[in-house]
Amino acid sequence: MSGVLFAFDLMDTLIKDPFYSALYKILPVESREKFIQGRERNAFIEFEKGQIEEDEFFERFYLPEFRNGDLPDPRKIKEVMFTKVRLISETVRIVKLLKANGNTIVLASNYSVWYRELEKFPEMQEVFSQFDQLYFSCELGARKPAEEYFQWIQTDFPDKRYVLIDDNATNVEAAGYMGWDTFRFNSKTASELGEFFKTQYPNYL
Repeated sequence: MSGVLFAFDLMDTLIKDPFYSALYKILPVESREKFIQGRERNAFIEFEKGQIEEDEFFERFYLPEFRNGDLPDPRKIKEVMFTKVRLISETVRIVKLLKANGNTIVLASNYSVWYRELEKFPEMQEVFSQFDQLYFSCELGARKPAEEYFQWIQTDFPDKRYVLIDDNATNVEAAGYMGWDTFRFNSKTASELGEFFKTQYPNYL
């Protein structure tokens, strides 16, 4: 082993996912169930894996029978999404401490090319600059919890002890099966992340 690598998820771990806040701003409460039923899940996954372009994603955003109805235009959702960014301060604090102490830290995110929209925010530029490497599913062609995703990181940074901080239970479980140490993050109890480091990795902050 040659030290520890800390991998942080992005959405709802480092920042609040802007998708849902944007959606709730423009989608009436009575239409939310219809929205859930109407989305085409495969298009979302393929977009996050970089298999389709944004135009095709927008075209396939809803199932055929839900298109051209009263559900919000996905282009409008995107527009509202990137009007601001909300950092999760506790996680950002931990990342900066790890960086200041010379640790290896990477971003491990299931996200589309829309990460380039986030890069336009100065505060996100600062956050992204903390990481040794950014792993976005759209560039790897794989999404967590696929083993292939984690193997990309292990190949680039071999012979380390790997730690994943992620809010998604399935991702955490998958990393655990691969021998990674894990912490399931919850933004409602963000202070627990600091406690995790104090007890498990006290000499790294």
